[in-house]
Amino acid sequence: MKKTLALILIIMLFINIYAYGATGYTNISNIGLYNNPDYGSGIKDALKMSSRLEILEEGDKWCRVQTPDGKTGWIDKFFITLPSERYVANNIPYNINIRESPTTGSKIVGTLKPGDRAEYIDTYHSWHIIKYAGGEYYIASWLTDIEYKKSEKIYFLHDSINIRSKPSLDSKVTAQGNSGDSFEVVGEEKGWYKIKLNDGSFGYVAAWLTSHDINSLKSDHITYKKTSHDLNLRTGPSVEYDRILTLKKGETVKTVAGENGWDKIVTQNGYVGWCNNYYLKETLPLAGKVILLDPGHGGHDPGAISYSGKFEKYLNLSVAQNLKEVLNRAGAAVYMTRTGDTYITNKERGRLADKLGADILLSIHHNSLGNSDYFGLSTYYNTINYKSPAYGYNLAEAVYLNAISINGVYRDGILDRNFEVLRETNTPAALIEIGFMSNPTEEMNIHNLSFQNVMVEKIAGGIVDYFYAYSN
Repeated sequence: MKKTLALILIIMLFINIYAYGATGYTNISNIGLYNNPDYGSGIKDALKMSSRLEILEEGDKWCRVQTPDGKTGWIDKFFITLPSERYVANNIPYNINIRESPTTGSKIVGTLKPGDRAEYIDTYHSWHIIKYAGGEYYIASWLTDIEYKKSEKIYFLHDSINIRSKPSLDSKVTAQGNSGDSFEVVGEEKGWYKIKLNDGSFGYVAAWLTSHDINSLKSDHITYKKTSHDLNLRTGPSVEYDRILTLKKGETVKTVAGENGWDKIVTQNGYVGWCNNYYLKETLPLAGKVILLDPGHGGHDPGAISYSGKFEKYLNLSVAQNLKEVLNRAGAAVYMTRTGDTYITNKERGRLADKLGADILLSIHHNSLGNSDYFGLSTYYNTINYKSPAYGYNLAEAVYLNAISINGVYRDGILDRNFEVLRETNTPAALIEIGFMSNPTEEMNIHNLSFQNVMVEKIAGGIVDYFYAYSN
């Protein structure tokens, strides 16, 4: 009996039953969904970057999860970002409609009364997704507030991060924090976290400069290596651990950690394990790839004009120039459709990719609408000329899933559109709209250099993921 009780206590210590229905996201592409909490148990599927997961159980090193399509399994906790559990609150004096889809013309399925709250799931197309009446429905983000269920911490990723009096880059700086500093987060607003300071006062910090989990995987921890010999992948960092499989000479893998001469790696088909790093040689992930970047608009075509009167064409060029540098460092040969304030037709832009023999074309834009409430990031592909819809979609998806992993960047979708720059090329092509210049808060964010630096690193990560998954 004592042995049985002891065993139960050990199991309870290992598996902490997390609040059923809490939401997490994968923080790396092509990560294995395992049969059991053991690298040697085999995988059911490989999940993409930013895949939404329902957390069923949480242990010290593993989580049991369920995907939106109903698959259940285990994932190494290192590869899951677990944001705080949140509510959507109605803090205004009238009812707010809950709708079937993210448009004001869709069917009303209920209302959120003043003072009421609903469980927050995600934000899409400027609407919050909430749990209501046993399903997932939509409520206007501009009428509601995000509140946190319990005390949770965020961690600063850099030194000298400003803490401001309001959720805006033009508000007063009231304090600063450094890398590793943690603060209690109590609210969220359009890319900013409301945090509680040590003296009990409150301030706001740009979400893209923070992390929910200081121990989870960060993109700058990932390096790419090739095997110099056939190489065993093991369940732990020594030859005493079980062999999972054998990697062939010349395979490229992602390394995410190291210990005593061994690297923790993720294979192209999602397996996680350890290899002796003597037989792994670092490689540039984009070596030999030719990329054409297209800063949208230019010359007499200003593109969108922002809330404060700025022209999109200049912002597109700035982002493209920064992205070019990052892609060059990863080994790519990068060309641009324009390097100054010049006008080029969209047809010429698309056909230049074919002329160069580019592997991909990425067109860079920023969005705008007459309604200043809308915000979010979207990518686009086109199926007019391509035999397979996946031809441009795979690139649009890889870039999107990386970009939306930034704290404070919200989903606006991966969409099929008949854009001329995408239609007039035989090269795999995608277009990104990084944010809404018509939204005053998002406009300031996307013009901020620290935001741009984080964004271009994630876009580059998406391009690397695309080639890693789909290159021959």
